[in-house]
Amino acid sequence: MATLRSYALPLTGAVLLHGLVAFFFLQGFSSQDDIAQVITPTVVNAKLMVVEAPSAKKPAPKPARKTPSVTPPAAKPSVAKTRPPVESKPQSKETKLDLAEAERQRKALADQQRRERLAALGELADDSLQRSLDAEAEQMLEGQNEQEVQSYQASIYDLVRKNWSRPPSARNGMQARFVVELIPTGEVLSVALVDSSGNGSFDRSAEQAIRRARRFDVPKDNELFEANFRRFYFLFRPEDLLR
Repeated sequence: MATLRSYALPLTGAVLLHGLVAFFFLQGFSSQDDIAQVITPTVVNAKLMVVEAPSAKKPAPKPARKTPSVTPPAAKPSVAKTRPPVESKPQSKETKLDLAEAERQRKALADQQRRERLAALGELADDSLQRSLDAEAEQMLEGQNEQEVQSYQASIYDLVRKNWSRPPSARNGMQARFVVELIPTGEVLSVALVDSSGNGSFDRSAEQAIRRARRFDVPKDNELFEANFRRFYFLFRPEDLLR
């Protein structure tokens, strides 16, 4: 009992303390609720209303007027206006004479131009024919000159063959080439060996045969002589030598 009494006062104090704490605790929660209620915003239901600006009233369209249909009058058949033919005035005698004179002059001019063309063609034909004849005559002359040159060359070769003394060492196939110069009378001016046969005796005998002739028969025509016999090559190649 004494023990309970000793703890009664502290126990009572503890209970009171706990009660105060509980009271203040609960009081604190209620004040927070009031503050929460004050802070919380109220929900406002609002609607957006669009107000159109006042527009000017459009005038009502007027009814279209009906145009009365007009039927065009029927076209009248066109009547071609015929003009009276213009009567041609008879030509005077002077006008007829002038026209006849102009026609005569025109024909005369055409005839003259035709004759001139024919004359020009005739001249061209004559020139062409003359050129052809000249060319043919020139060819014939060249042919005759060539035959004449060949004839003189053959006579010169025959004369050298007659004057040639055959050396014992000469054999078939040997040949020697010389340059021979003549004067217009045909006399030998100089002889020079160009291509040797390879045999000295044969070369010397051929040269002596040319010099021994002294003078050859040449064309009288100076132009032909200058072109073919003033200075020419002489090939000595006898074909009747021993093998």
